[in-house]
Parts: sequence; C-alpha cells; structure tokens
Amino acid sequence: MTLTDQQIERYSRQIIVTGIGGLGQERLLASSAALVGSPEDAADALSYLAGAGVGRIVLYPVGTPALYLPMAARAAEANPDVRVAVAEEASAADCALLLAIIGDRSAAKVAGRLCRDRHAATTIAARARSSRAAIVARLDVPGRVAILPAPPPCPVCADAGILEDEVGARSAKAGVVAMVAVSEALRLLAGDAGQQPHGAVVEFDGYASRRSEVRRREDAGEPSCACGTAS
Repeated sequence: MTLTDQQIERYSRQIIVTGIGGLGQERLLASSAALVGSPEDAADALSYLAGAGVGRIVLYPVGTPALYLPMAARAAEANPDVRVAVAEEASAADCALLLAIIGDRSAAKVAGRLCRDRHAATTIAARARSSRAAIVARLDVPGRVAILPAPPPCPVCADAGILEDEVGARSAKAGVVAMVAVSEALRLLAGDAGQQPHGAVVEFDGYASRRSEVRRREDAGEPSCACGTAS
C-alpha cells in the first residue's frame, strides 16, 4: 500500500526514525498483532500499537472480555487506520505477531494456550501458517523480554522458560520492560521479513539490560514442539 498525504502527516515523527521510514510504515499498516495482557497491562501496549499504525489488532482477554471493549473502542477511534477486535476465546490467532505482556499467572496461562495452539499443528500447511513471530514480556523479577522473530524457537520450545505459569513479584521496572516489548514488536512488524534478527532474550537488572541468544529447548533428545518442521 502507498501512504496517503494524511498518513504521512499522521506518522511523520515515526517515519523519520531510522529503520522505519515510509516502507516500514506501510508494513505496519498492513500488519496484524495479537495482544495478550491483563487490562492494565494491555491498555498501554494497545495505545502504542494503535498509535504506531498497526493495521489490525486482536485483544485476547485475561479475565472478563467486557473490560477490553472500551479500550478497543478508544484505540480504534484514536486512529482510523487501525481495526481493533476483542477475541471471544483464546484460540489460535492468525495474526503476524503475538505480543504477550505477562504480569500475573492468569496472563501466563492465556499466553501459553495461545502459543501452544499456534504451534501444535499437525499438518505441514497448518505448521506453515503457525510460523509467526512472538514477543513475550515477563514483568516479574527479573524482567525479561523474549524476541522470537520466527520459529524455531517459538515460545513453546524456547529455552528461556518464558511461558512458566508461576509468576513472581512484579518488577519495579515493569513499565519499562513492557515498553521495550512493544518497541521490539513494532520493529519486527516494520522490518524486512528477510532480514529479521535471531531469537534473543533481554533480561533487566534495574534499568541495565543484557541480551543473550534464545535456543530451542530439547527434551530427551526430541524437539518439544513441531514448529521447526514446517516447510
């Protein structure tokens, strides 16, 4: 798609950012993202995704879906380029990227169900469809953000333990961790699919962070997920 004059004006401050430009903005408008998080964690992430012009956003509720309807309406009203929907159930998202903001055990469970659904396909065609990027942020201590451009590894088979159900005390820098996750999500959606980075996890110690490679976990010598068999 080609940006209109109105869109160039709307996203002008973003277009001048190195690594985005006009082509990256076009990719954002044509992209889709599934968002998982409690209402308070999802609200901020949604406002940034919608403001950046991610064309389609699907909210997967943690708890009562009705709590997500007002924020979906506000985001859609704030940016007419964006469509926002609230999923009725945690089934496999057909979006290009899954962004999970895990601040409590309930969010971890919803994210885990979605990830396993996306990557538990048994046919080659379905596996190919499930080969989507994921960004998973853990807001407990230590804060972590797993950046998974395309499986393998996916959140299910990554060795970072990012989908553990047990969620500890919330990090004092949880807001920073969540915003790093959103920024990484936008970077993946705006980037060239042929030049995406390798999987990595960013771990936070206060405001300092360190980045390390994420590899595929092996259980008893066998892959713990089918995501790597797509062809």
